[in-house]
Amino acid sequence: MAEGTREGRRSTLQLAVVLHAVQSSGTEHPTAERIYERVRRILPSISLGTVYRNLQRLVQEGRIGAAQLGARSLHYDPTTDAHDHFVCQQCGRVEDLMESTPEPARRAAHHAGHDVTSHTLVLFGRCRDCREST
Repeated sequence: MAEGTREGRRSTLQLAVVLHAVQSSGTEHPTAERIYERVRRILPSISLGTVYRNLQRLVQEGRIGAAQLGARSLHYDPTTDAHDHFVCQQCGRVEDLMESTPEPARRAAHHAGHDVTSHTLVLFGRCRDCREST
């Protein structure tokens, strides 16, 4: 594999800046629009479409994760290990749940004759900070 490429695809400054914007987001789980705002500070002429294409590529390559957190936009995640999420319905905070297990649901699906290849679990409620402030 040639330097600067992955599976024959050229790495670009745009790709690197988009990746950095996701990786530096901490636990925020930003949307493409939020990433676009950050990237435009560095690359003012980049288009939203280019940001979307680079995000899709990074997800396909396993360098970032993506999660549908409720009915809104897709959120991008610097954590690529399997995990679930908690979303605060009051402040919008997203927290990774690294130790959750889908075993009861996986067993139920298996007993029903299904082959489970992946899962997504999103729990909704009020976070500790919102609970303590009311």
